[in-house]
Amino acid sequence: MIPGLNSNVSHDGVEYHVQTEDLGRQNPCILTLVFRAGAIIAREKVNYRDALGEGAPEARIKHFMDQQHQRVIQSLQAGPPHGDATSRPQAEAPASAPSPAPSPAPPLAPPPVEQKLDQLIAEYLRRRSASKPR
Repeated sequence: MIPGLNSNVSHDGVEYHVQTEDLGRQNPCILTLVFRAGAIIAREKVNYRDALGEGAPEARIKHFMDQQHQRVIQSLQAGPPHGDATSRPQAEAPASAPSPAPSPAPPLAPPPVEQKLDQLIAEYLRRRSASKPR
């Protein structure tokens, strides 16, 4: 495994931390995470076996990892990740300019399904008996 890369990036006064790591030959992926205030706000995971071939030398993997890390940093410097609602107040915006409507947040869980109690119990018992070794 190759040592990871860490960088701090600022865009429009907002601080981001970019972390890139090799997940190892058993899981041949390069994972880049973007953090803001300690929370992961974006990620990019690329399988390097697909890109570099089986048994690629460590130097090529390191170069691939460096490129991915720099690509994410350049993307951050161009603007915040998609879905990052962080923006500084725009004092220069004219008062007549309407604010864009916020996009609705995706639902956290599917809506509840209406089932009768006996249906729920039967389903629970069926799943429980199916998961027991015979």
